[in-house]
Amino acid sequence: MAAIDEMRSSQSTVFLLEQGADIESLFELLCRQYPVREVSDTQLERYYLDSFDWRLYRNNRVCGWDMPDGSEGKISTGVFFIRDKKTSNSICEFTTNRIPRFPNDIVHQTCRRILSDLLDIRALMPVVIVAVRSRRFDILNKENKTVAAVRMESHAQVKDMENTFLAGRLIVSPVKGYQKIFERLRRYISGQLRLPCEQIALFDEILAAIGKVPDLYVNVGVCKLDDSLNTWEAARLVLRHLFRVMQINEPGLRDAVDSEFLHDYRVAIRRIRSLLSQIKHVFPAGQLAYFKREFYWLGQITGPMRDLDVYLLTFDAYRQALPRAMQEHITPFHVFLERHRKIEHTRLCRKLESKRYQQLIKACRAMLDNENIQSHAAASQETINAAKPVRQVAGKCIVKLYKQILQEGSLITPESRDEDLHELRKTCKKFRYLVEFFHDFYSESVVIGLLKILKQLQDHLGEFQDLCVQTTQLCDFAEQMQQEELADAKTIMAMGVLVEKLNVRKAVIRAEFEHCFEAFAQPDNRVAFMDTFSLHNQSRGRTV
Repeated sequence: MAAIDEMRSSQSTVFLLEQGADIESLFELLCRQYPVREVSDTQLERYYLDSFDWRLYRNNRVCGWDMPDGSEGKISTGVFFIRDKKTSNSICEFTTNRIPRFPNDIVHQTCRRILSDLLDIRALMPVVIVAVRSRRFDILNKENKTVAAVRMESHAQVKDMENTFLAGRLIVSPVKGYQKIFERLRRYISGQLRLPCEQIALFDEILAAIGKVPDLYVNVGVCKLDDSLNTWEAARLVLRHLFRVMQINEPGLRDAVDSEFLHDYRVAIRRIRSLLSQIKHVFPAGQLAYFKREFYWLGQITGPMRDLDVYLLTFDAYRQALPRAMQEHITPFHVFLERHRKIEHTRLCRKLESKRYQQLIKACRAMLDNENIQSHAAASQETINAAKPVRQVAGKCIVKLYKQILQEGSLITPESRDEDLHELRKTCKKFRYLVEFFHDFYSESVVIGLLKILKQLQDHLGEFQDLCVQTTQLCDFAEQMQQEELADAKTIMAMGVLVEKLNVRKAVIRAEFEHCFEAFAQPDNRVAFMDTFSLHNQSRGRTV
């Protein structure tokens, strides 16, 4: 795949062409002023691409693949590109016969590096397909040397029954060494041809034409809350948001687009379970028991596939941890993981089609859409907190969990069980979720600082827990691979060496816990946490 040798500039100018503009007349006017040579006249289908959570769009990048028209279903070479959204300038592009899903699928080093930095492990997905007619002209001097480049493009949405055509573009790009000619050409197009400069980026115009709005907050686990809300009203808003996160990630989970769909789906489940268990006396007991049981079940059935995703994402690190001579010996482990991930994905999709799951979704919608539940709930002792101010109820829960973290952490000694650190990790996670749910009630800068302190402890506990699980499960995997005749002696030996290395790392992390927890629980930090979340400040309505 050879890189395209195309003139690039940070100074290209984009002009608008009215719908139905006479390209031939425009070409004739350019010919009167400058020697012009038409280089190409192509029709193509442009696949605009982005991740599910619009990571490229958020970073002012437009990515796509131009496929020659009429080659759908055939093996054909197209052009994959990354451009600046505002200026349409090319950042990099190369030829390929297929749309890459992940950055690692890309051979072109510059494109792969850019997308790796922006996408991480998210997949590229088609956003919209547009029919494009592109005509390129070179502006020549007396020696027939190219001194500027002009590209005229017209666009229409593919498979649009109403034939929605978009304003065309005329893109003028300079050639190195001929900047003055480029400036004169720009003034001629603007002044004599009276073409306006682009005000709205083409990609934004396309999205507006099809009514698609980039949902930049799709994976955020918090929503805006007013502290005048009562606890039921606030809980309902948070649960509605989390349920939406589940619903919009489910199609990508089912289609196995990338591992983040299942991850975000499971995070929403954990947050829902945390809210249901920590904000007490808000829901009727029967309803609460049902949702707690069913969301626990949902967490259980999604766990095996997520575990396999994590091992696949960690596989390269596993390989690098081994001596060079042993690195290829664990390749069968990757084959094993891929095989079982497909099996677990099939199982999970069946569970998502089950009557039990459909009933849960129906019950969630009914509960979240029922605005009158509060009046019924308020009359019962079991829902006594429903009508209370959410700031008061949430603040009490947050302080209680913070004190629980301090107590659990202070009781851990070098002789404590691994499970004790795991329980502390779960308490930290519940605490963080509540702070994030109700962060609007406190100073944003203060909360960010406190969560940063908490994150250091959570990262430490998280790594330790991962190592505990991995050292055990890798041994189980090795035994299972032998049963499936996927592992020879060299593979088993390599996995044994890997487990030894993980155990060494586990011992180091375990030994560092006391210092890590002391840093979290130092007096200054305790004062900061308590001053922010204490009931004293809550009752006075003060935001620290």
